[in-house]
Amino acid sequence: MNRALLLGSLFALVAASAAAQDMGDMGDLNRLKNKDTDTLFLDMSKVNLGPISSDDDKKKFIYTIQLEKARITRKMLGDVYEDAFDLYKKGEYEGAKELTSKILAIDPTYEDASILQRASIELDGSPRPEFSERKLVEDRFDEGMALYRQGRLVEAADRWEEAVKLAPYNLKAKYWLKKCRIAMAEEHFRRGQRAYRQHRLRAALDQWYAALVLNPKFPRLSQVIAKVETEAREEEANAKLQQALNLYSEGHTVEALKMLDDVLETGPGNEKAQRLMAEIRAEMAAQHVAAGRQLYESRKFEAAIAEWKDAVNYGYDTRSADQLIARAKEEMRREEQAKRRAAELAQERAEEAKKAAAQKAQEEAEAKKKAQEAQAAAAQSAPGASGSGAAPAAPQPGVVTEDAKNKSQQYYLDGVISFQKGDYNKARDAWTLAKQFDPGNADAEAGLERIDKLYGSGQ
Repeated sequence: MNRALLLGSLFALVAASAAAQDMGDMGDLNRLKNKDTDTLFLDMSKVNLGPISSDDDKKKFIYTIQLEKARITRKMLGDVYEDAFDLYKKGEYEGAKELTSKILAIDPTYEDASILQRASIELDGSPRPEFSERKLVEDRFDEGMALYRQGRLVEAADRWEEAVKLAPYNLKAKYWLKKCRIAMAEEHFRRGQRAYRQHRLRAALDQWYAALVLNPKFPRLSQVIAKVETEAREEEANAKLQQALNLYSEGHTVEALKMLDDVLETGPGNEKAQRLMAEIRAEMAAQHVAAGRQLYESRKFEAAIAEWKDAVNYGYDTRSADQLIARAKEEMRREEQAKRRAAELAQERAEEAKKAAAQKAQEEAEAKKKAQEAQAAAAQSAPGASGSGAAPAAPQPGVVTEDAKNKSQQYYLDGVISFQKGDYNKARDAWTLAKQFDPGNADAEAGLERIDKLYGSGQ
């Protein structure tokens, strides 16, 4: 009964897992599973199994573990079934029913356990177990014969299979079960032939595989299946090839390539698919190269590089692509240098303009200051000046010093500025002072005459 204890532990583990799924949050459970899986990979890496880093390797490894787990579980359930069958033969139907219930809780598809459980339930409480068992088997056999005579072969086979499971040494049930299966296999074979004549190859194969399961020794059926499998693969490949051609003609080149990948996956030696794929890939590569050149001419270098890299993915010569990419990168470097130099020149010009403006402002300020100082000096040095607001007096007649000439020229220039501004009174006053300091100042004389001619002496 140690196997029963092991089954109980396994059943408790399954029940605990189901309870955790009902009570816990699914997100937390998934995270826990992921954590356990990662831990498993870390542990396995310590026992010299080699590195397991890629997602594909992890999937294969997990699949292997799942298969091994299923095999161990099936083996354990088989051992427990043997214990349950022993209890059934001893007439301990309650114990057999309990063990089969636990088996079915773990694997509901365990058909032998289902048969044994139904028999245990039916015979439970029987006063004469051996007689009841024989009677149960005979009833199953008779039900199978009745169904067989009605042409209900599947149901008849089920009844006889149940009888054989409950009484493995019942030769009569074994004979009729085998005969029934052969008849069913022949029927599946005939259906497969009809489907094949209708050119429904996959339907024919399904029927013939079913016949082979029922009668593994069916004459020459394996060769027929192999032949039709080849025909079916070729037919499917041709259909996909035609679909790829249609996609290609409509301009859907990427979808056409995916379809051709499917064709070559099932038939790597399909020459038509290989030629069409090579043609499409060459065209795609040429399109990417041409698009890259156009982008290059538009000075969109990064986009051009991306196009040329895509061209390589479709089979374009790597060396030629590298040359194009290197040229684009060189142009990018030159363009970047030109932009940097232009920015530097713009900054230099801005600084120079700023300095020139500042220098000009300083010069204007100095000129204004000098003019103001000259006016102040002339006012102070003029004869008869009595205060800061008095007008400068003219020098003594016949005496024109160098200083008086300079002041006369300065007043002349002030008069020109006032004249240009339209302040003619102020211009007349300035030129009059210029004449007073230097009666020989012809420019001042000419200015006064111009004002007199234009506006009269009373202006």
